[in-house]
Amino acid sequence: MMINKYSINFFINTFPGLISIVLSFFSIPIYLKFLGYTEYGDYLMLHIFLTIAIITNFNLGKIASIRIQKVNNFQAKKIISTTIIISFFTSMVTSVAIFFLFSFFSSLYEFSFFYENKYTYIALFLSNIYVTLENLCKSKKLFLITSLANFLFYSLSISAPCIFLILNIEGYENALELFKISFFLKILGVLILLLFIFYKKLIYIKSLSIKIINDFIIYAKWQTLSSIYVQIFDFFDKYIVKIVLGSATLSLYVIPQQIAGKLSVISDAVVSVFLPRISSNRSKDNRYKIFNANFYGFFYIAALPLILLLPYFNEIIIWWLGKDVNFKIFHLFKIFILASFYICVTQIISTFYDTILQSKKNFRIDSIVLIFFIAGMIFSIKSGNIYYFAYTALFKSILSFLLKLKFISNYIMKLKILIMQNVILISIFLFEMNDIRHMYYLTCCFFIFFLIKSAPLKILKNEFFK
Repeated sequence: MMINKYSINFFINTFPGLISIVLSFFSIPIYLKFLGYTEYGDYLMLHIFLTIAIITNFNLGKIASIRIQKVNNFQAKKIISTTIIISFFTSMVTSVAIFFLFSFFSSLYEFSFFYENKYTYIALFLSNIYVTLENLCKSKKLFLITSLANFLFYSLSISAPCIFLILNIEGYENALELFKISFFLKILGVLILLLFIFYKKLIYIKSLSIKIINDFIIYAKWQTLSSIYVQIFDFFDKYIVKIVLGSATLSLYVIPQQIAGKLSVISDAVVSVFLPRISSNRSKDNRYKIFNANFYGFFYIAALPLILLLPYFNEIIIWWLGKDVNFKIFHLFKIFILASFYICVTQIISTFYDTILQSKKNFRIDSIVLIFFIAGMIFSIKSGNIYYFAYTALFKSILSFLLKLKFISNYIMKLKILIMQNVILISIFLFEMNDIRHMYYLTCCFFIFFLIKSAPLKILKNEFFK
């Protein structure tokens, strides 16, 4: 039995993320050694700021990638050209607007951290363009080149500057100077995708696509509103920790979250490959099978190693960070790895909503979750306890998963067993984190039993193997 082309594309998309995990394990101890928790927190904050491209990109590339699967090759070229032109314009406008906004607030409140680094706003412009180009290339199944660009734009740009610290190169001893190196690597990532699109002759610039412009008008607002919620859910806590508890605590908070978040390497690869397939498939039965195969494929591939490695995470962290380790990271990492798992599973469900043009439903569910999330953040701010911020993020991710699962219940195979497995999974983490070992081992056995008993092996085999 051999893997099929779909599985090969999945591994191609996963590979840069796996390298990024190795780079993070290598670079984070170096940053902590040479910069300390406070300065490294500032460096991370500059990169976290760029994640607002999730909003300011307006999901143009994602909307276009869905439409491209439904048209002929000539129309696809017009859509790609139109999307790039509009993305350049909107990216320029939003980046300039945010620059003046920060300029205004820095003059009022003497908050000059972002305003002083002009590279940040050009990098934001590049981030908007990159997200669009990446989606367009994936829509044409150019997974190898997008994997290379993704590696440069994200992984290498945040990790590579640590080399300048090791070599003790003069002028690169602080966050702002190190970020300039990240900036030039991001330029390279954008250029690779742009040049490849021209090389493959994927554009037609003589006329615009009215069809995709109409799609932007109809769907961009709902997908952008959902993206605002993603930004709030994934990054608002970091901004608050920075403001309330300081840069040093931000590093302590982000380091375990950053490593736990690498779980998205798998879910991002799943989404990248199954999005074009499910968008181009008009059969409801086939969509059902594709979605369940990818959903359960991620669920089991991610969950099983996590529960088996859970008792060894503390030892791994001590070996990794050495004398720079802070013992609060142990507990935070276990909270964040479970939160990250549910964020990834929910991402797959949310993407399925988008492919069947139900982005509005995503927005409504996220609106409900937001109320509880903000309440948790307010409580965490008043307490000043870093663990409460982490538990709020965990509660939010589980609540979002359960609500979106409810609204998509007709598409999920063996829903009741799936819910039972999730109850067991959460119990496994709670028992291990509270050092109740006998219950941890017992619930692990239950989870593995349900996995063997109920895994939809037939559709997984059809989806991933020849």
